[in-house]
Amino acid sequence: FLAIIAITFITTAKAQSDFSFGPKAGLNITGVGNFDANAKASINLGAFAEYKFCDRFSFQTELLYSRQGFSKKLDMLNNNSDVKARYRVNYLNIPMLTKFYVLDNLSVDFGPQLGFAMNAKGRYKSSGTIVKEKIQDLNTVDLSLAMGASYELDMGLILSARYNQGLTNVFDKDVVGGANKNHVFQLSVGWRINL
Repeated sequence: FLAIIAITFITTAKAQSDFSFGPKAGLNITGVGNFDANAKASINLGAFAEYKFCDRFSFQTELLYSRQGFSKKLDMLNNNSDVKARYRVNYLNIPMLTKFYVLDNLSVDFGPQLGFAMNAKGRYKSSGTIVKEKIQDLNTVDLSLAMGASYELDMGLILSARYNQGLTNVFDKDVVGGANKNHVFQLSVGWRINL
């Protein structure tokens, strides 16, 4: 959010045509590494702001609501069966990306992402009953490294593919028994509005 404000102030002193913003939304394929877990599909939704320094380089920041999580088989000792549980962590993510335009409409995107976990929930079915639980020992701050590419159509539609590799643990590793970092693949669609 602060980065968006900073870009807005910068653009008031420079040509307004260098600044653009817009909405974006997409699909997440998420998981937690080294945690014996399977990937889970979910969504991301938010907005971006981009400031272009020159023809080839720009800075883009975003504010994204991102549903992340994983699925995992639980060994239910009471009925000797495996139960598939789904865990979801809701994040507010702020990617801060340097964009290098290899072509006029194609960029390679790279930079850090700061995430704030809002809550985490688990859900599974046991003996025909749906059981919900609030997950404890959640690390509220998540730091990731984002890398990907974006392609813009002439009409202003932007197609993006991105991979976010977590650098910090999702849960306290002393509690869950090991490293557990996010890894998220995102496909998204955005719409550029030029000022």
